[in-house]
Amino acid sequence: MSAVDFDLTLAEQCAAIMEATDRAHRELEQMRNTAPLVRLWTGDNCDLVHVVECEDEASWEDPELDAGVGTLKIDFSMPQAQWLNDMYGRMERGEKINVVVSVDYMGIRWSGLMKRCGVATDELGYSQLTATFLSDFQQLKTKLLWSTPVSPAGFQPKKVFNLAGPAPWVVLGALHINLCRENMPLFTLPDDPLKLSSWWEGFDMSTWTVVVKPGSFMDGLASGVPFGKLSSRFKYWHEAATAILNDAEMSLQWRRWFTGDPLPWPRAKLRHGALVVWVEDKSGIYAGTSNGGTLVDGLKRNIRSYTDDFVENIDSSIVTIPTVPDYRIPGKRLTDARVPYVYFPPDSPGILRSNFDQQLPGPVQMVTGGTSAPGVNETMSALVQGILDVVGNALQFGSIGGSVDALLRPFYENTVLAFIAIKLLRRAQQVGDFREFEYFIASGGKAYTLDSLSVIRAGIFETRAIFSGSMEIINAAPYVIGAPGIGHFGRGDRVATRIPGDLTQRIHVERVSKTTLAWGVDRSVDVPITLGGEKLQQDPILRIMSEIAAAKSELKELGVMG
Repeated sequence: MSAVDFDLTLAEQCAAIMEATDRAHRELEQMRNTAPLVRLWTGDNCDLVHVVECEDEASWEDPELDAGVGTLKIDFSMPQAQWLNDMYGRMERGEKINVVVSVDYMGIRWSGLMKRCGVATDELGYSQLTATFLSDFQQLKTKLLWSTPVSPAGFQPKKVFNLAGPAPWVVLGALHINLCRENMPLFTLPDDPLKLSSWWEGFDMSTWTVVVKPGSFMDGLASGVPFGKLSSRFKYWHEAATAILNDAEMSLQWRRWFTGDPLPWPRAKLRHGALVVWVEDKSGIYAGTSNGGTLVDGLKRNIRSYTDDFVENIDSSIVTIPTVPDYRIPGKRLTDARVPYVYFPPDSPGILRSNFDQQLPGPVQMVTGGTSAPGVNETMSALVQGILDVVGNALQFGSIGGSVDALLRPFYENTVLAFIAIKLLRRAQQVGDFREFEYFIASGGKAYTLDSLSVIRAGIFETRAIFSGSMEIINAAPYVIGAPGIGHFGRGDRVATRIPGDLTQRIHVERVSKTTLAWGVDRSVDVPITLGGEKLQQDPILRIMSEIAAAKSELKELGVMG
């Protein structure tokens, strides 16, 4: 939009502003009504094979910190459907079995690998192919954090992999170290061991299929984000990263890069089709952000910090409201984490239907442990052996300390300083006297260590008060979902809303935890969204299965289960 010419009359200035506004709306409508670009690529070198423009129906889920499911339904007579179904033909042509899909809409890119493909024929003889894809986060869910990444599997001298520092640096650093292990053939055999050059390809990151956006330790310190500590004994990376990112209220981002796209960072050298991973602070919690309010007093701005015991959080009110220069640039649509831009009132024409749930806080005391603090068992063993050696020599029995210690160890080991209990004073004051008391968090770590503190933080997060909502909205009525600069908000961004009929008129500000891009031959593109804690919106069976998966992970850490 050009600047207003103040030499014109007031009526002419108003007409010029209205004309520019209408032009901006038409351009936005043109972008929004442009059909999503769906492309199919080979699993070998990510070569483009088909552009899909014949789909009967499509749906692409994009949740936070989890793999989304994509569904594509096509008339089976179409070339795209035939190619997706022809698994053996892809192998014969050297295209490999896997299929990569990418979906571009309003600057957002959903991509992933095909997981399942089926053909159904109805009673009239009409055949339709349904292809199911899992988003690229599924690839990250298969990355393990080895105890000693620089050693082969048979020799892991370091029992536990540890990394501490600013949360994004820890999460991305752990992933990068194990990507080095995956891609450097000194640690693992290349796909073609007899090809001499393949032994050295791993040292060139431009050949990797997954890369981490670089960021130094000092950059993390300067940003003021919370610290995190990651410990793993062959834990999956996403299991270790999720708790840290949730605790820091940070958003993991990933995007597949194709030749011709803007570089994700200056002078980046990437392989065509590489998956780029990075972390963004879309909450602004630790920088001072709006956290609800009412229509009377408006949004209240708070900054979050740790209490003196570094266990609970405390929100301190801030009077000033920061200015966001980007909000004043015509045509630039985005959301600043500190001052959310998007607000859906109950009577908004953009809301078709909504559902809101609230989970009240859980127990007021967190308990974890199982293994004594470092040095406790060793000290008790030394005392037992020393005392009994002295007694044995005095009675002329000889040094019997070692033998007796072997018999007594099962009775005293992990009995002193093996468990830690922390009461959440702020929560206890808030919930009242009639309350749930204790919550035990399974942990393979030692009590009274930084590990136990991080486990307790995870327990506090799991049992916190949660506001969760799901809304089926009409895109561009009035807000548009899209990438920053193109759309007003997207996954991870914070939006404000109110519960219809709530007499308190309280405004809830929550992050978008899930979006779903869907369309069909009989309907245009729509994007339902989920706010806040998506867990409350899940099917109970799915929630139980996720808890079982988490428990299995803990048992694996303890060495109980494979």
